Amino acid sequence: MRQWPNDPTVAHLIFVDHLTVPTPEAVDDAIAHARGRGARAVRTSALLPRAADVMAAACFETIDELALLRLDLADHGGRDGARRTRRLHPWQHRDAARVDQDAFGPMWGNDAASLRDIQRATPIHRGRSIHVGRELAGFAISGAAGPNGYLQRLAVSTRHRRAGIARDLVTDALTWMTRGRLSAALVNTGITNDAALALYDGLGFVRLDERLTIAELRLA
Repeated sequence: MRQWPNDPTVAHLIFVDHLTVPTPEAVDDAIAHARGRGARAVRTSALLPRAADVMAAACFETIDELALLRLDLADHGGRDGARRTRRLHPWQHRDAARVDQDAFGPMWGNDAASLRDIQRATPIHRGRSIHVGRELAGFAISGAAGPNGYLQRLAVSTRHRRAGIARDLVTDALTWMTRGRLSAALVNTGITNDAALALYDGLGFVRLDERLTIAELRLA
């Protein structure tokens, strides 16, 4: 549990293993811990359906739904994007957080600490960026666990949208996964994020039946 980015009054309950289904007792402990920290609400990371059902039984309410998409990496072919990417160094996470908050707004944008958490969520990970001049215009954080690759975060600043930067970052991540002999790439995005869904559809991702849920419990 950490504070939600940009809002210290909200406790962010992070599921380190997204396949874990919490017990009701564990959820009660988490709520008690959040109350002890003086939080006004508890908000979860993205949940698979079984975990979301447990949280709903504890009176958590859905505040966002995410589409889950998969690409068979045998269909990617190791293509390169039009632009070369650079390594996203840890000392650049503050700049990346500014891009992320510009792209997603204060409610859903990450800070530097949460970007570090995202990068460490998989045992193998990689951050890449694209600059326009000296400005960090966009970045992608990717990871690998078992046979799968994960596009964990993708953000492009609003002033550099519709320039192909997001596509180049995703293509770069998929090429890295292909060269690492991974079987599939997974990504999630908001069900109303039409631009992102169109990007992934165009790259050959297929939407899965499962949706992910972000849930919140307001504390009295």
